[in-house]
Amino acid sequence: TAGPAAHGAAGLSRRAMTLVELLGVLGVIGLILGMSVPGLAGYAQRVRLKAALRQVVGLVSTARSLAIGSRDPHAVIVDAEGRTLRVVNLVSGEALEQVVRLPSSVTVTLEMVGEPVTQTQIVFRPTGALEGRSVSLVLEDRGRRHVVAVAATTGAVLLVE
Repeated sequence: TAGPAAHGAAGLSRRAMTLVELLGVLGVIGLILGMSVPGLAGYAQRVRLKAALRQVVGLVSTARSLAIGSRDPHAVIVDAEGRTLRVVNLVSGEALEQVVRLPSSVTVTLEMVGEPVTQTQIVFRPTGALEGRSVSLVLEDRGRRHVVAVAATTGAVLLVE
């Protein structure tokens, strides 16, 4: 039988890719990547905001549960500049180890009746109700906005989209 050398140059051209074909394939791959990267960046932003939202809802719910279980008022302390939220027992002053640190692109503000407030904490009574009026935590990331509402009378934590 004849080996690859017996086929000569004609045999090689049928099996190998030319430089032009290789550049064409690389161009198509580059085009596909160029179209998908902006979509992936937007997806990453949405995932980052939703993860932060879940953490905030969990922390606020934990504060309410701790207030009911310990029969001591607990507060969610919101540090908008530091982008952190933490829970503190208002009787003992003890802070919960769990702290929510928001990504640098996510901002948090407190609102009452749709208006921003200077208040920096949400206080849960031992009954689970809020001290004061209903409040909303607003998380924003580059134009995307999500609201975590806390009802004054029941302390119920609701996600408003």
